[in-house]
Amino acid sequence: MPQMLPRRTMLKMGAVAAAGAGLAALALPSAAHAAAQGSLLLKAGVITDMHRTTKADTDTRKFSASLPKMQVFVDAMRKVSPAFVIELGDFVDTLGAGTDPLKNLAQIESLFTSLPCAHYHVLGNHDFDNLKRNEMLDNIRNTGIPQRQTWYSWDAGNVHCIVLDADYTPKGFRPYDMNTPEDTFWTWTDTIIPPQELEWLKKDLQKTSLPVLLFSHQTLDRVDEQDHNIKNASAVRAILEDSGKVLAVISGHDHQGGYANIKGIHYVVMNGNVGVSDTRSWQATSQANGMDTHADNQYAVLEVYDCGKGSYRIALNGCGRQPSYILQRTLA
Repeated sequence: MPQMLPRRTMLKMGAVAAAGAGLAALALPSAAHAAAQGSLLLKAGVITDMHRTTKADTDTRKFSASLPKMQVFVDAMRKVSPAFVIELGDFVDTLGAGTDPLKNLAQIESLFTSLPCAHYHVLGNHDFDNLKRNEMLDNIRNTGIPQRQTWYSWDAGNVHCIVLDADYTPKGFRPYDMNTPEDTFWTWTDTIIPPQELEWLKKDLQKTSLPVLLFSHQTLDRVDEQDHNIKNASAVRAILEDSGKVLAVISGHDHQGGYANIKGIHYVVMNGNVGVSDTRSWQATSQANGMDTHADNQYAVLEVYDCGKGSYRIALNGCGRQPSYILQRTLA
């Protein structure tokens, strides 16, 4: 199995920020220290922004490594035995000429779902580059979730897990679909949670008595107008804060990753698997030019521990260039 802790392994207690943020942090020899005073509730595997496609690699995105890297992720998860694995969107990308988009999707989906555990998907903007919405939804499987349901929840290990779908246009709340020359109605910065999903989220949070993890593709931790952010993120955050039940929000989309603590809730943005920067080339940071299936393969094992008296620890054990985090959260 790949080494679980990257060079930037950090201790994050409460509001201590992520690597590079300039705030105090302590190095840990192992993220397993999160379990020192708690019992393990949940273990899950998380990966994002695979961008499986047949188009040519670029300086910052190595599309051709997506299947070998997914195989390494699958092999690692077989050893970890998580309750579930989840990919946070942009599973596929715009294809090279003459490629069957359903075959392209099937190749990475068959690998991802080959694990003997539950598996879940979050929709990303690139998932609609060459596939109609229903084609995408009919060819992915979320364990125990009705087909074509794009926002949903389930319980695992005494933790309530929620997936959001922000692939809607701010004007008219039209769901993303494959753009055509005659109808190019969305771009990657157009993203919002529609009213009916917000209402569902409120009710779903009201129903559960468990601590909550929330997963999204687009980010929720920035100002609403920021390019990568959901355009009504502040409204979503208010719902999460009012519930008093949310431990952390895990997102993708912005490949360089990041961390924020907003009113006690941890917001972790995972590094993209296809690349960790859109401005700095893989060649500048990788001996293998981004093609190393271990050192350049970003994913994480997510663990939640119950430390008693409403206190929880969330350990994100990063692989490749994904930073590791240990985060503490106390619910009222």
